[in-house]
Amino acid sequence: MLDRLLVSKPLIGIQIPIIEQQNSLLKLAEAAGELNLPLLVWSALSTGFHGLKDAPQWDSTILLQRGFANDLGDEILTVLQSQSLSGNGVYVYLDLFTAIVALPPPQQVQAELSVTALFFTLSQSPDTRVVFLETGEIPHKFIQLIHNYNFPLPTAIEIGEMLTSYQLPPDGKFLNTLSGLTLEEIRMALKQVSPGADLDTAAEQLLNYKYALFATYGLEFIGDTTTKDIGGLDIIKQSLIGVQKSFSPQARIHNIPLPRGWLIVGVPGTGKTYFAKICSQKLGFPLVNIGIDVVKSGGVTKFKQLLARIDACEPCIPYFDEFDKFFIGEKSGEFLGVILTWLNEKTSKTFVLATLNRLENLPPELTRAGRFDKVFYLDFPKAAERKEILQLHCARFDSRYKTGDGALTPQEWTVILERTEKCTGAELAQIAIEAATALFYEIEDGGQIEIDLPNLLTARKCVHTLFSRNPEGVMAIENRAKNFTQPSSSNQPHPFDLPKQDLYSRNTN
Repeated sequence: MLDRLLVSKPLIGIQIPIIEQQNSLLKLAEAAGELNLPLLVWSALSTGFHGLKDAPQWDSTILLQRGFANDLGDEILTVLQSQSLSGNGVYVYLDLFTAIVALPPPQQVQAELSVTALFFTLSQSPDTRVVFLETGEIPHKFIQLIHNYNFPLPTAIEIGEMLTSYQLPPDGKFLNTLSGLTLEEIRMALKQVSPGADLDTAAEQLLNYKYALFATYGLEFIGDTTTKDIGGLDIIKQSLIGVQKSFSPQARIHNIPLPRGWLIVGVPGTGKTYFAKICSQKLGFPLVNIGIDVVKSGGVTKFKQLLARIDACEPCIPYFDEFDKFFIGEKSGEFLGVILTWLNEKTSKTFVLATLNRLENLPPELTRAGRFDKVFYLDFPKAAERKEILQLHCARFDSRYKTGDGALTPQEWTVILERTEKCTGAELAQIAIEAATALFYEIEDGGQIEIDLPNLLTARKCVHTLFSRNPEGVMAIENRAKNFTQPSSSNQPHPFDLPKQDLYSRNTN
C-alpha cells in the first residue's frame, strides 16, 4: 500500500505518536527499498538530509554528527528547495510543520510557499517523493496537496508474534487486550508484565496499561460495570434485545447489517449516561467513554486515529456524551466529515451511542436516515416508571423495597408519585439518597434504615428540580425533539398514572 502511494503521490503526510518515530522510519525505509529508492531524512536537529544506517535500529546520534543548523529558518528554506532533493529517492521531513510554526511570520510564509512549489515540481518527477512525518498536525490548508496516510495498527498475526516472543499465548484474550495499540505501545505494555507472572496476572497488567494509555488520549475504557437495571424505558430496552440479535452470527447468515448505533436525546438527568452502562452490561461490550474536549484538542487527524483504535478494540460501545460539542468551533465541519465517513463505512463490531440535550444543535446530516439506526427521546419518567426508579434506589438502603410494592401502600405511592411529577431519574435517585442519609444520621449503631412516605416527602422538598428552575427551557427541548424521535417508553395506561386534566374545559355550573 505505502509503496504504491510513493509511486502515485508526490507529497505524503503521516501523523504518528512520537514513540512510533523509529518504527515509522523503518517502515518507510522498507517501502522505499521495494521501489529501489534510497531513504533520506531531515530533522531540525541537523543540517541537510542524511541516510539511515544499515543497522536495524534508528540511531538518533547520526543527526547530531551532522551538526545543528545555525539558523533554523534558513535551514528549512534551503532543504525545501527542489535542488536540495539531489537525485531520486524518498525524502522524509521529521516534524517540519512543527518547526515552521516556530519561525518568524515572513519565514513561515516563505516555507509554506516552498511546500506548495515542491508539489508542482515533484508532480513531474515520479522517482523523487517527499514524506512529512509529523508528531503534530499538518495544516489544513495543505489538504489538497499532501496526501494523508495512516500506518495501520498491528494485525492479529503481528501481535501474536510479539506475544510469543514474550512467552505469552497468542490467544483471543491476549490478542483482544493488545488490540488498538501501536507496535511500540505493545512492546511497552509487554515490558509491564512481571517476570514469572501467571497468565491471569499478565493479562490484568496488560489491560491496566492499555486503560491508562487510552485515558491520555481522552478515551475512558470501562471494562466492567456493576449497573444491572434502569427503571422504565420499556421500548428502548426491547429495542436493545433486537440489537443483541443483530450482532449474533445468525444475523450474518441472513445478511442483516451490523448495527451502527443510536442517538439519544433528553433533558439532563433523564438517564442517558446510565442507559449507556445498561447497554454495556446487556450486550457484554466494554464501554469506551470518549472525552470530546480532549479529543478535539488533538485535531482531526488524531481523531481519525482514535476511531481506528476504537474499531480495533471491537466489540465495544463508543460513547459520546454531549455529542453536539463536536460541532462547535472553527473545525466543526472537519469533525463532522470524519464522523459521517466513519458511521457510513465502519464494519467493526461496535455500537455507537451518542447523547445530547438539544437535537437542533446537531447538523442535519447526522439525523437523516442511515446515520444512526434509531433516534430516541428520553422523557421525564411516567408515574409507573417513577415508582420503579424510586423503588430501585430505595432498595439500596431498605431491603423491603426489593419485592412487591416495597414499604409503601398503593395510596402512599400515589402521594409520592404525584409530588415527583416532572422529576428526572437522577432527581428521583437523589430523593432516595436524601431520605436514606437523613435516617442514617438518626439511627443508633446496628439500627436499620427504613424509608417511609414521610421520609420521601421530606427528601423531595430538599431536591430542587430542573423543571422547577427552567420550565420554559425544558418544554422547548421536549417540543422540538419529540417530532423527530422515537419515544423510549410506551404510553400504556397504569394504575399509578395521574388523572389527566383538560386545561381548556369550562365549569358551566
